[in-house]
Amino acid sequence: MKPLLLAHAVLAFAALFAATHHAAYAVLAAIGRPRTRALKRFMWIAPAAMLAQAGVGLAIYPAYRVRVRALDFDRYAPALARLFELKEHLAALAIALVIGASLAGGIDRAAEARWPVAAISCTAAAFLWAAALIGLYVTASHPL
Repeated sequence: MKPLLLAHAVLAFAALFAATHHAAYAVLAAIGRPRTRALKRFMWIAPAAMLAQAGVGLAIYPAYRVRVRALDFDRYAPALARLFELKEHLAALAIALVIGASLAGGIDRAAEARWPVAAISCTAAAFLWAAALIGLYVTASHPL
């Protein structure tokens, strides 16, 4: 189980950094300084990393549910259980936002359409940063 947890963490940071880069390049495109190659690159890297990370997370979830959540968090640390659920909800929203921004964020869009894509991408990156920090805190409190 520990190798899956490590893979989940590595993929989470890959997704976090890819989504952050996508947001930065989307903002650059919105202000009229597009970096076309970089934006196109992160338009597929960010969703791919997030989906891979979510897949590994789904593989870990049954063990977490039995070994950590039921035996420890629900009994002795319900606040950690709620934080974990918040992390999961933020990550799920971020997946939808990153995929949406990647699909809508074509380079050839009109200038007025670039700001909404940048806003969606930045919101996704913010959600991922919050999810990553919460995940680190919960894992440090009780590893799998």
